[in-house]
Amino acid sequence: MKIALAVLAGLILAIIGITIYVATQVAEPTVVTDPYEHGLRYDHDRAVRARLGFRAAIDPAGLRPGGEALGFTLVDKAGQQVEGAAVQVAVTRPAGGGGDRRGQARPLGGGRYVAPVGFAAPGFWDLRLDVTRGDDVVGLVQQVRVEAAGAGPCDLAAAPCTAEAGGLTITLDLGRTLVTMKDLPIVVEVRRAGAPADGAVVEVAFAMRDMNMGENRVALSAAGPGRYVGQGVLVRCGSGRRDWIASVTVRAPGLAPASVQVPFAVRE
Repeated sequence: MKIALAVLAGLILAIIGITIYVATQVAEPTVVTDPYEHGLRYDHDRAVRARLGFRAAIDPAGLRPGGEALGFTLVDKAGQQVEGAAVQVAVTRPAGGGGDRRGQARPLGGGRYVAPVGFAAPGFWDLRLDVTRGDDVVGLVQQVRVEAAGAGPCDLAAAPCTAEAGGLTITLDLGRTLVTMKDLPIVVEVRRAGAPADGAVVEVAFAMRDMNMGENRVALSAAGPGRYVGQGVLVRCGSGRRDWIASVTVRAPGLAPASVQVPFAVRE
């Protein structure tokens, strides 16, 4: 009897240990640590943006993967150059995946600034500029698309799309019939150094640029060597928009999380 109880206790401890290990490997980072403070900051930023009309024009030369500097020009509501501002720059992936960078911008004159940040990979990135001038402090947020050198657009309605990220080759296939309010088949193939990458945790998130469509993430299941499948649904946008972004995040054993973003359009 004592032996049986000892074996049972050992099994329970082993299960707990495995559960803790898996949780530490796949847990999502905290999106907002303090929702109340986050809301206050959002309202403040919106009010200051409306009053000052600050906006940033990004230098296209910085929108390339692997760069080390990002240039931009600040202007106000009247179109006048914004001089003498202190600007903190941050770039992050919309769906995680690493490669986040921050840096203090250096003024170049004429409302132009340059920050020592760059983009680790092609795809969509969130860019935040925290601008301080005198007593005014405002956050400017926009999403930018970083194009790979020589890369052309991919049409998911015509064929699967493939991109490189974090040492992985990631291919996304949503089928050829991209419509809203119907089951959407999702297939992701992951390869590492040309071989199928097994044992990965893969999810796909769907979003619209500058439009809150609610949380829409699908965790995929393994379905063969380097192959992961699932099923999702795209809701119909009340504004009539049909443009979407699929963000594929892959957590492969022994590698940092990798993420790629694929824009596509649906039909009603």
